[in-house]
Amino acid sequence: MISKKTRKAIQLNDRNEKTKGVIHLMVTSLCNRHCKYCCNRFYSLDDVPQVTDEELKEAHTVCITGGEPVVYSNPVAIAEWLKEHYSNIKRVILYANAEELYEYFEDGHSIRDEIDGLSVSVKTIDDKFAFEDIVEKYWYKLPTSKNNRCYVFNKKLMPDIVRGYFTVTEREWQKEFVPADDSIFRRI
Repeated sequence: MISKKTRKAIQLNDRNEKTKGVIHLMVTSLCNRHCKYCCNRFYSLDDVPQVTDEELKEAHTVCITGGEPVVYSNPVAIAEWLKEHYSNIKRVILYANAEELYEYFEDGHSIRDEIDGLSVSVKTIDDKFAFEDIVEKYWYKLPTSKNNRCYVFNKKLMPDIVRGYFTVTEREWQKEFVPADDSIFRRI
């Protein structure tokens, strides 16, 4: 863990015409993993502004992120609440690690109707197998949109089974947290 003393102040995007439509919303800082380059290690949660009602009224897309949302929050309830209270929010995207998402489905949960897209991370061999099992075994619990992404952090972990449910992209670990340039980063 990086000490608070060595953490840099993160540079968050200002809310403007380019960024106001998409909110990356941190719903939990808790995670069961200890990834070497996890962006959560590079800032204090106190540095992330709390989302405002005004920001939610301007957004068309909310990306539920964490920590690990499928382990430490209820992403379906969050998505339902957002869409019920903000008719302008048309898409809720869930970010999760493959192994944790597989366990979430194993526990009987589904996200097909409430979540509009997934961004699933494959960081370990267990994630690779979990992702392939999700595609094979739980395809009917997945959102049906074209918004499903699988991010692979090592080309040796590329899934053998995708079946058209996901766009697979190889990514590199970021050594510093850099928010997406077309969105704002907030917390609940």
